Formats: sequence, C-alpha cells, structure tokens
Amino acid sequence: GTAALTTAAVGRSTIPSAGALKPWGASERDEWRTSRKVVRSYREEVLTKLEPLAERWEVEKYGALSQDPERFPLYSVRSRRWEASRPSVLITGGVHGYETSGVQGALLFLQSAAAAYSESFNLLVVPCVSPWGYETIQRWNAQAVDPNRSFNPRGEVVAGRS
Repeated sequence: GTAALTTAAVGRSTIPSAGALKPWGASERDEWRTSRKVVRSYREEVLTKLEPLAERWEVEKYGALSQDPERFPLYSVRSRRWEASRPSVLITGGVHGYETSGVQGALLFLQSAAAAYSESFNLLVVPCVSPWGYETIQRWNAQAVDPNRSFNPRGEVVAGRS
C-alpha cells in the first residue's frame, strides 16, 4: 500500500519489506506516482497568470516536463531591459510542489512590486519549478526525486539524485 511510501528522501528512502528495509526500485516509484492525485491546476493557477505579464516582461518557455510536455510547459519571466552592468537576481517558486506560497508569491511579486526593482536589477523569475508537484501537492517530482536535492555539479546525472 501507499502508507509504506511515506519516507523523507526518495532517492535514499526505504520501504518496509518482510521486516527489512530496502531502497526504492522502479515498481515502488511507479506505485507512489500512480497513488498521487491532482488537487489543483497548474494551468489555471500559474500559466493563466503569466499571460498578462507579457505586456511588461519577457515571458519565455524554457522547457517542459518530459512526462507530459503539453500539460507542463516551463516558463521564466525576465526583465525586458537586461543589462550586463547590473546585478542579477534569480527568484524561484515551487521547487517543492507543496510550497504554494513560493509560486503565488513569485507571481504576486511580478504583478505588483518587481517593476520598481527592475530599474536597478536584472530579474529572472521561475515561478513554478515543479508543476507536477504543484498539482499533486508533493515535495518530490514525478520521478520521486526531491528537486532541491538534485543540483548536480556541471549538470551530470547522479544516481539517486537526478
């Protein structure tokens, strides 16, 4: 059952198995993923809020989640007047999908306060890093990986982290 899948860090997690603990395999990750339910809409709560921002900001699609690229496009929002001489600020939201305030806070910042800062700083905002996690209110992504524990040097794939 899914109750066995409630450990702290998936890549190194364990689940009970005949009294012993063992690392998750593909079947455990698949069981966990299929037991997650969509609770809210990335499209309605995030993507629709990006469209009006295009009047003042560069809204760019930089990728999509591989499990459903049409449903989960990834967007960034940046200053229109990017200048190499100014300091740059990166703001991310939704690295963990259950962190609603980061996603909505990044969007609210863009709607209400970012323009004042864009005079002094280059701003790059990625409002929702993990849209699948956002919809299912999960810390982990659909591959059962914690995105905040997966920043690998030089971008290489590291077993259990990527």
